[in-house]
Amino acid sequence: MSHWTSPDAVGTPAWYRTGPDGAWYRPAPVTERPRAALWLCAVWLALGLANVWRGVGVPGPTYKQWAFAHHCYSDVLALYGDRYENGGRPLPYLEDRIEYPVLLGLALWAPSFLPGGSGGHLAATALALALCLAAALWALGRLPGARPWWLAATPALFHYAFLNWDLLPIALSALALVALDRGWTGRAGALLALGASAKLFPVALLPPAVGGASAGPHDRLRRLLLALALVLLALNLPVAALAFDGWAWFFRFNAGRGAENSLWHALGLSKGPLLDALSLGPVALASLWAAWRARRVAASGGEGARAVRLGAALVLVVWIACNKIWSPQYALYGFLAGALAAGPGWLFGLLSAVSIADFHLEFEVRARQWDPWFLERLVIPSEVVRTALWLLLAGVVARSLARLPPGEGPVVEPRRPRG
Repeated sequence: MSHWTSPDAVGTPAWYRTGPDGAWYRPAPVTERPRAALWLCAVWLALGLANVWRGVGVPGPTYKQWAFAHHCYSDVLALYGDRYENGGRPLPYLEDRIEYPVLLGLALWAPSFLPGGSGGHLAATALALALCLAAALWALGRLPGARPWWLAATPALFHYAFLNWDLLPIALSALALVALDRGWTGRAGALLALGASAKLFPVALLPPAVGGASAGPHDRLRRLLLALALVLLALNLPVAALAFDGWAWFFRFNAGRGAENSLWHALGLSKGPLLDALSLGPVALASLWAAWRARRVAASGGEGARAVRLGAALVLVVWIACNKIWSPQYALYGFLAGALAAGPGWLFGLLSAVSIADFHLEFEVRARQWDPWFLERLVIPSEVVRTALWLLLAGVVARSLARLPPGEGPVVEPRRPRG
């Protein structure tokens, strides 16, 4: 990796520092963070919260259809109304089946104890998600070559920041990449485990992370995988032991779903082996190539850290584009990938536009009770266009990853300076 270059024989330059494992490395430069993008980010969050807030006080049984019609739906309010509106506090997984991993189940349950009913629940959740976004932007600003404004400035934040809890795993993913960039593979493994325990998408970082770590000092991969396994077990094993059926519901629920709002829905595929192969096959191929490419670049002394970031971006975009299920807020993972890959501005504009249209079309068709004309003439064509644009971003990322130059030779383990 570029920042693992060994100090020369003359001595250790001032910009080398000691990592937690005792190795010497060059810290990555801080990426410029345009102030205008941060102000725009704050505007999108404020407007988005105001839009979602319109549903506070709408009774649980009627909330979903009302929110669809007013284009202000949020899972935060919908799931609160289903579970906690009448004062009950069922324990996640033990007394309540939740279609999310354990960390997200906790994020849903914990704010229900706050006063203020649905408003208090939404306010606390929105504050936590805003802090997650701030952490993600902070992390992106410390990754050399990244463009944080891809995530900060997109108007998709207005629609999706508070639709679900995806900013939590996005923040954990970005922080994990900073840890990988610094060579802190143990911390990266722990953060990846936390992210995967909120949503599965952070798993996209694992193949290129493994590829890059396997090319460096011999214990880096071990620390990455050990921390990943320990944190996953610590979070999931107690819940699975106490309530296996409730814990496993997330996996059963998603495995049993068919094509929803995706390219495969537009093509009329029903659930079965073919749908699963078409959904998972491209992700598997992207993961294998990203891991191989990250290892090759890192092993030759090239920009291994950048190869890991580009590989993660590639797997993320292919995953959301080809997944059998599409939820509109998945666009946020795509904008994270665009930030990691420093995607072009023209593509940022196209994807922002299609993300806005996607939000309104997906909820308007639900408000219209799946009106056939609206579905066939507008929604289904939009699913094809949306997929094509995200795959275009995947192509841009893959080209950047393929063009990364090799280094001048194999990586050697850094040595400490004498004295």
